[in-house]
Amino acid sequence: MSDLLDTIPIENIFRLAPGHNEAIPLFMSPAKAGFPSPAEPFIEQRLNLHDLCVPRHETAYFVKASGDSMTGDYIYPGSILVVDSSVDVDSGKVIVAAINGEWCVKRFVRVDTNLVMLESSNAAYAPIYVHTGDQFEVLGVVTYIVSRPPRYVRPS
Repeated sequence: MSDLLDTIPIENIFRLAPGHNEAIPLFMSPAKAGFPSPAEPFIEQRLNLHDLCVPRHETAYFVKASGDSMTGDYIYPGSILVVDSSVDVDSGKVIVAAINGEWCVKRFVRVDTNLVMLESSNAAYAPIYVHTGDQFEVLGVVTYIVSRPPRYVRPS
């Protein structure tokens, strides 16, 4: 089962540490791919990523992703997921869940009242079906993804 799940080690799941949030400069000018204007490098305000990405600190977790089963949703190995346990789990949302004791990141799809499908966004991984009797626990819904840009591979 763990080959299908692309599991997350339990040590990659973190509670948020309250009070560790520092504001960083926010440049309101859009990033341009062309020639930048020399008159635009002024900080207009400061932005705190906790305030932007974590509206409810008491129900939030950080989860470090592993594996490549969710790359179609821009979740790469090492991506930091902001997970909120207070958000309703609806069909189509990306969640962090444990199935039979193994943690994973998958898209939640309710097939019918007795059947849930956990879907990867990488075609190399088959969907996983959660049946009555399986141990199934949802940590929360992924609300933000913090990642480095994917590595460029030059086409041959």
